Formats: sequence, C-alpha cells, structure tokens
Amino acid sequence: MTELLTIALGFLSYAFVILSIFRLFRINYFNPIVKIFTTYLEPLSKSVFFFLTPLLAAIVSALSLKFFSYYLVYSSGHEPLTLFYISIINIVNSAFRILFYSLIASVILSWVAPGSHHPLLQIIEEISNNILAPVRKFMPPMGGLDFSPIIGLLILNLINNLLIQIITTFT
Repeated sequence: MTELLTIALGFLSYAFVILSIFRLFRINYFNPIVKIFTTYLEPLSKSVFFFLTPLLAAIVSALSLKFFSYYLVYSSGHEPLTLFYISIINIVNSAFRILFYSLIASVILSWVAPGSHHPLLQIIEEISNNILAPVRKFMPPMGGLDFSPIIGLLILNLINNLLIQIITTFT
C-alpha cells in the first residue's frame, strides 16, 4: 500500500514541477493542457500554501510531496534533513530535465512538424523560445542555421550541475 502511495505522490510531485514551469515561463493560460494543470493543481497548492505566490506554492508543493514520498519509503534508515536535501535535488533535476527534453523536442519538431497547432507542441515551443531568447540575443542565426539550441542545452546542463553541487555542499 505504501508503494502505491509513494508512486502517486511522486507523480503528483512531478505534476507540480510541470505547473511551476508553466508559471515560471508564463505559458499561455488558454492552452487546454495548461488550463487542466492550473484548474486542478493550483487550488491544492494555494489552499495549503495560501501565503505564497502561485509559482512558489507550486514549487513548495512539489518539494513537500517528494519529501513525504521519500519519508514513507526511507524513514527508518535516513535522517529527515538528508531526505529533504535529496528531495530538493530531485525537484531541481526534474525541472531541468523537463526543460532539457523540451528543447530537444522543439528542435525535432522544427524539422518534423513546423507550425503545428497541437496544444502540447505549442507548450514545448513556448518553453524552448523562453529558454533560447537570451541566447539568441547574443548569437543570431548563421547562414540559416540556428545553433542556439546547442548553446541552450549546454547552459541548462551547466546550471543544473552547478545547482546540484551547491545543494550537495550543504549536506
């Protein structure tokens, strides 16, 4: 029974990570997928963390759910503070993994289905455009080729590794 609860809490935690990415990048609210996340998850986070902004409430909800799922499984062998640090690392790594794969998906979709009107593809395109906008300011396309996704992927990995190293120094 605890395994099913742990899996459910893990999925719910990832859903809150996705909601926080939607909030962070201000993805179009009228997209049906974004609307589903905000309609069903935001009231949960705002009811518990009513004193926080919607973005922070989603992040803290994801962190709390991940910590509780780890606590259910590993409470006998580990200290709660260690489980909290592991939860932070997992949430940060999950968010950067979602951003990384959305950049890769955007590159592939630009070859396969450019200008698609599917809601999920629009979300991927918005996320990747928001990630690559600062890179494109400094590096314009060269001869019809856009190398900004490569630089964006490298920067995402660098930031992810730096954040995880900073978090692990506190443990």
